[in-house]
Amino acid sequence: MVNLPFKITFGAKYSYAGGFFVFWVFVYMGMAALGLATEAMITLLTPRFIAYFLIALIISNVSVASVPIVLQPSFYRYGYGFPVFNLAEAIRTIIFNTKNHMGVNAGVLLAWVVLSMITVPLFTWLIRRKDEQAEKQKNAEQKVVV
Repeated sequence: MVNLPFKITFGAKYSYAGGFFVFWVFVYMGMAALGLATEAMITLLTPRFIAYFLIALIISNVSVASVPIVLQPSFYRYGYGFPVFNLAEAIRTIIFNTKNHMGVNAGVLLAWVVLSMITVPLFTWLIRRKDEQAEKQKNAEQKVVV
């Protein structure tokens, strides 16, 4: 458990066990949101170009989570809908008992999970359809040549 060496106290808002469980749930939702978004883009971009997407994803997420959005230029307000900002805000609430927006944070994280769960099969179907059409066209060309 990572919290033991760092002496993270989960008892500020909840009991220690309850705080740890809520922390674990939010971290799981955050990993699912980011992981499934990455999986969807691997399907679309192929593993060859996923590094470009990951750079954009990491920069766009971390740039809004490091400093409060209120202190940043208005351009960074997009961060309210991004997973890392909502995960960081929820963790601050659990550990430091800050203003509670955990319902909104959970909603945004779950929306990313649901959106990715819809886009992964959709992108898979689109890519598969494109490959099937290319294969049919290749077979049709081979019949004409013979």
